[in-house]
Amino acid sequence: MDERGRDEQRGRLGRLFAALVGTEDADERDGSTAAGAATAEAAAASHLDLEALSKRLASSPDPVRVLRSFVSDVRSRTETAEAGAEPSALETYLAERLDEADLSGADGVSLPSLRVVRPNTSGLFYLRIDDDEVTWLAKLKVLRVEAVLNAALLATLGLPDADAASLEDLVAFEGRCARSVVAQAARLAARQESPARGEWAVRSAISEAIESARLPYRLMARFRVNVAGGRAAFEVDVVPPRIWPATARVDGLGIVASTAEMRRRAASEYNLRVGVLLAAYALLVAPELDEVWVAGVEDSGSSHTCYYSARLTRALVEGMDLEGPVDPWAVMREAGVALDGDDRVLAPVTQGFTLDDELLCPARRWDPVELSEERLGPALAHELGGELRRDLGIDEAAARRRAADELVRQLGTSTSQNVSALLAVGGEGAPEDVRLAARRCVEALIDGTLDDDPLAIVESFVGGGALERGVDEARAAFLSHDIETAEKSARSALSPVDDAGAFADAPGVAWRTFGTYADRVLYNRLAGGRDLRARLAPDAYLEGHLIVSACALARGDMGEALAHARLACEVAPLSTQASLHLSQCLEASGDAAAAADELRRLLSLAHDGETIGLAYLRMSQLQWQQGNVLATQACYQLACARLGAPVLVAGLAVVALIGRVGDASGSSLTEDQVRSALVAEDIPLAPTEEVGTVLLEASGAAIDAELFGVGRDLVRALCSVLRDDVVLGVYRSIEDEPDR
Repeated sequence: MDERGRDEQRGRLGRLFAALVGTEDADERDGSTAAGAATAEAAAASHLDLEALSKRLASSPDPVRVLRSFVSDVRSRTETAEAGAEPSALETYLAERLDEADLSGADGVSLPSLRVVRPNTSGLFYLRIDDDEVTWLAKLKVLRVEAVLNAALLATLGLPDADAASLEDLVAFEGRCARSVVAQAARLAARQESPARGEWAVRSAISEAIESARLPYRLMARFRVNVAGGRAAFEVDVVPPRIWPATARVDGLGIVASTAEMRRRAASEYNLRVGVLLAAYALLVAPELDEVWVAGVEDSGSSHTCYYSARLTRALVEGMDLEGPVDPWAVMREAGVALDGDDRVLAPVTQGFTLDDELLCPARRWDPVELSEERLGPALAHELGGELRRDLGIDEAAARRRAADELVRQLGTSTSQNVSALLAVGGEGAPEDVRLAARRCVEALIDGTLDDDPLAIVESFVGGGALERGVDEARAAFLSHDIETAEKSARSALSPVDDAGAFADAPGVAWRTFGTYADRVLYNRLAGGRDLRARLAPDAYLEGHLIVSACALARGDMGEALAHARLACEVAPLSTQASLHLSQCLEASGDAAAAADELRRLLSLAHDGETIGLAYLRMSQLQWQQGNVLATQACYQLACARLGAPVLVAGLAVVALIGRVGDASGSSLTEDQVRSALVAEDIPLAPTEEVGTVLLEASGAAIDAELFGVGRDLVRALCSVLRDDVVLGVYRSIEDEPDR
């Protein structure tokens, strides 16, 4: 409808407000009007091939241009009215809605760079923004264009024959979709094979529903879960009235232009319905939940505004007919909603909760596993690879950090006060490393090598031992390219602990370091950790041996370089840095086969993109040297997929390799060809299925056990492996570590 038509109708719309709000039943009864039937009989031969349009949008580097071309084509065929070429009502409907969204940017708001995708979960259109920064108004325009495409898609899915429908039928169906969203709660819950009971299952079910729901507007919500406390909570981004359709169907009047007030009412009701939908779904799918908190919010980039805040109980939801007509205003008021709704229009209110509320996010979930002697149940022990919680630890300094929290409250400005405080935290009953750290700091205070500065004392207490100080000096010298000083400092720091065998493996005990909890679990499950009780060595111990090895390599001493590199890999079997360095030392020593074997080992355990990319990049070089052209290109392609532009990675000289591989093997290899090339050279395709299985099992176990420090890291690694939106939603639902 053009602007002149809209203006002509605005004068009579004041009396239509009540008719618009109360048309749910009428629209259901009168979804196909007499005018619609007449239009259907005279429908043109033209029709909207939405799947073809979807493919063009997905493959185009400029999907907005494709949409503008579509609108122009529909307008041209409408104006020429050539028999058999006039657009169908569905084409006209889509073109008019796109025109309302102002693809050209005449309103001063330009669309950012976009990519169009159709996620498997919902099958709806999703407009992915490529620009690093985008204004709030531009984001709203993207959401409006996306909603227009999905309105046409939902019509093709929900109407018997969308191409034969009239324009009035299509607009009426659009309204019914907005008013029927609550009915999806039961349908989405029915898709779950069994009730969701644990933390992992509930979060997965909620995340899947958010991704799978087929709503007129993109569902953007953040959530938290506390199954033990019987609660879940959602913050839902409201749909602003400004992106609501410019026309609506009113019973007895047909299609009319929507005033700002009408759009506010329609958007307000829709936003409440989405809140009811999420709360009802969570309570239906998760029997352990007793109540769900839900708030409708708007974050404009400069402000956070809440428009409703409610707590829906199980009793309230179980008393509702979710499949029938639902009055969201009545439901929310019965839920004790914080609601400032004047004449059924939402207005800003004070939000009744935050997603960081202790009732939703108990601080105990983040208690360090390194300090716990609590046993894990048999199932958890299997999936996490340890009998005790501390068997999952990676922070060697955890006990000192905990003691430092107490110490900092007792420190002052006098040496005597600080000595007393140190002796108190390092007294009888304290862990051995805490006692040693306290004694070391007391001696340093007395001999004057440590100032009476609380921050300096705490820093020295946690990580200021002779080993750490010596490695710090070695690192600084190495970065300054003073190889001789770096090696000397590192050896001096390592000699006392190595001579004493402080971190030497013994029967049943292994000294190890880990960069992440995911690495620790993979070690426990896949790298022989079950047969050994791993104790944590300081990170400085690993770094010291890597520095000595690098210095020996630089001066050409292959024996020393290999010895220290092998020790570093033994201490840190999942360290990317240690493994790549050992491979480099082996290659430099002339043993290219052993260098490739070390990379195979790394790839068999790798899970993050950077590790996988760097390992394949190094492997591509080794395969080229061995004359394996296809394996070279396969590895190089996999490296590029993970690193983007691997030739920019410092220290890896592959510039010459790029052109030579391309000339030798021709065009890019297909996925099957890549797999075949890797199999031929016994190179793992990372991440392996085994690694993915372990991460999935361990993620669920850690979240169910409420070990959130471990669980969050595992889920992050799982996201890298699976690249799944549902798992990403679970990851986002895990709160940050609380301030203590």
